[in-house]
Order: sequence, then C-alpha cells, then structure tokens
Amino acid sequence: MSEKRNFKQEVIGLFWVIFFALLFRSVLYEPYYIPSSSMYPNLLIGDRILINKYEYGISRYSFPLSPPLFGGRKFTFSSPQRGDVIVFETDKIYIKRLIGLPGDTIQVIEGCLFINGIETPRKKISKFKSFDQESSQYLQTLPNHVTYKVLDDAVTSMDNTIIYKVPENHFFFMGDNMDNSNDSRNLDGIGYVNYENLIGKAEYIIFSSRYPMYDIINFFNHFRSKRAFKKIE
Repeated sequence: MSEKRNFKQEVIGLFWVIFFALLFRSVLYEPYYIPSSSMYPNLLIGDRILINKYEYGISRYSFPLSPPLFGGRKFTFSSPQRGDVIVFETDKIYIKRLIGLPGDTIQVIEGCLFINGIETPRKKISKFKSFDQESSQYLQTLPNHVTYKVLDDAVTSMDNTIIYKVPENHFFFMGDNMDNSNDSRNLDGIGYVNYENLIGKAEYIIFSSRYPMYDIINFFNHFRSKRAFKKIE
C-alpha cells in the first residue's frame, strides 16, 4: 500500500514540476535560438536569447502549439514600442525589429527608411565582419530616438518599396540586416503582424556560440564570451 502511495505522490510531484515549468515558459520567460542572419549585426547566428513574455501580456501564441484558448491579449503591462526587438508567430516563429505602429506609413527609398514621410537619419560606421558576411554598417535613429545598427549593401527589391499603411491593431517589422531579411516588406509573406501574434520582447543574450551544445569541443572553442548576458538593443 505504501509503495502505491509513494508512486502516486511521485506522479503528482512530477505533474506539478512540468506544470510550473510550462507556466514559467508560457507566461514569464522563454529561451530562443537565433537561426539566421536577418538580425545581423545585433543578433548573430547561435545567440541564445531570453524572451520576456509578460511585458506585452499573453495571448494564445504565448503557449506551445498556440492553442485557441482565448482571443486577444490578457494582463498587458506595456505596449510595444518602436525599436523593440520582438519574437512573433505567423506561418512560423520570427524575430524582427518593430518599425511601424498602427496608422504609420512606411517606405524604403534607395535603402533609406521613411516613417510617416520623414527619412530616419543614419550614419555610416565601420564595416561589419562575420564568418559568413562582410557588409556596410550604419547607425540608424528612429523618431523616438532609439538608435541601432543596420546593414545595407546590395541593391535589392526591398531597397525601393511601395508606401505601406499599417492597419489598426497591427505592426510593421524589419530585420536589421536590410538586404537579407524576410519581413513586413513582403506582403505576400510576413506582411503586417497582428498584435495577438506577438510572443514577447527579446531582452538578453544568455550565451552565444556558432555550434550546438552537443558538439562540445566546437561549442566551447567558438564560445562568444563577450556576448553572454548582453542586453539586446
């Protein structure tokens, strides 16, 4: 009888451990791996970051597999701000920078970003070099004085766009690697992102390495110690 009771207690204990782990991951913080170069130079392939999931409130997309538990967002602490780096889900999960708010007009002309008809100033700085890319690098300043680095080299179809009008309750996102990012400029792809689809704000880089953790030797040989616990800007 005591063995059955002990087994039952162990099962109950395991249930609560899993429950609270899922609750923490769904409502508070979740780790995320940077898989592509679309956010170069600010986020590198292999960065492991921490997403704040409670600041914008929670939605169905806060939970694994996005179950249709409820609509909209609940328990919102603050609104997304222009310049925030945000993880969201449409056809899959993406991480991009918030550029356009509801009602804004956005356009790119010869690689320069215009918000509500006004060009956002940018200043050329030293080139960005990584193991797979070398690009011209700029400091770009948004209307709310958020300054961040962008890459822009080649002339692509994304360097000269239509005027986008951001719908109500939606946002416009762009990758910092302007020539190599699938983002809201592609209306047939990501397009405008509904507020409900936001997963959370990217806050910190936990650690970074070009190699997966199971490749122990290469993981530590290419560990980027200077990026550990770095705030995402």
